[in-house]
Amino acid sequence: MNFPDSLREFANYVARPAEEIRLDEAALLLARTEYPDLDLPTQLARLDGLAARAECSPRQSPKANIACLNRLLFEEENFTGNEEEYDDPRNSYLNDVLDRKVGIPITLSLVYQEVARRCGLPVVGVGFPGHFIAKYLSDSGEILLDPYHRGVILSLQDCEEKLKAQFGEDAEFRPSFLLVSSTKQTLTRMLNNLKGSYFRLRDFTRVLMMIEMALAVDPASRQEIHDRGMIYFMLRRYGPAMADLRAYLSKSPPDDPQIKEVQTMIHRIRAMQN
Repeated sequence: MNFPDSLREFANYVARPAEEIRLDEAALLLARTEYPDLDLPTQLARLDGLAARAECSPRQSPKANIACLNRLLFEEENFTGNEEEYDDPRNSYLNDVLDRKVGIPITLSLVYQEVARRCGLPVVGVGFPGHFIAKYLSDSGEILLDPYHRGVILSLQDCEEKLKAQFGEDAEFRPSFLLVSSTKQTLTRMLNNLKGSYFRLRDFTRVLMMIEMALAVDPASRQEIHDRGMIYFMLRRYGPAMADLRAYLSKSPPDDPQIKEVQTMIHRIRAMQN
């Protein structure tokens, strides 16, 4: 795989002004790290084709449009959540999701959002903790949707229950959990999912690529600098590991709980180099 070319292409794209970054295009450029020959116009045309079949219109009511989107995507096309292989990296690549018709909450929401956008509908992504969702912005109020569960409409109570199911009964619901996820926030979350999937597969070279892409989205991310240092260590690239871990410490507030771990790792690297 030609990682440098695909990374440079992605980095150049996400360096554009925010209003010029399209989620579908950025997600496909992300996928080029795994599929270097991926043809973007062909993949984008697949989303265009889905939108052309959706019997939606801004003149219809929000619930009528939601019903049309749900019928197309979940009844006719049979997109579904991948419960059995949730951690499969293919669930995070948009082209694979379009091929296989399975995904995780964030990528199924991406498909939902992009088909809706092509129909002129105000559907946006929501970075709800532990379970990405979507919402339809209407004059009469926001309608929360769960594309992972066939586009079901969610109440605030449903969201609270999701939160507690994921994080325990003491988890406190906050209205900020339902804010719109920006394109860069969505990309960062997709990359974080892939980083976790590849880490559990012990594919540290691919983990490193996801970190580099996340730093292209947010060059100032302390967490990504920390994680890159740790991955460099696992890859036995001790010089870059030391540089990143020192950079992390220099940017960390005194109460950062990861400081001790990083200091210990730096001592280990020094001992190995002596």
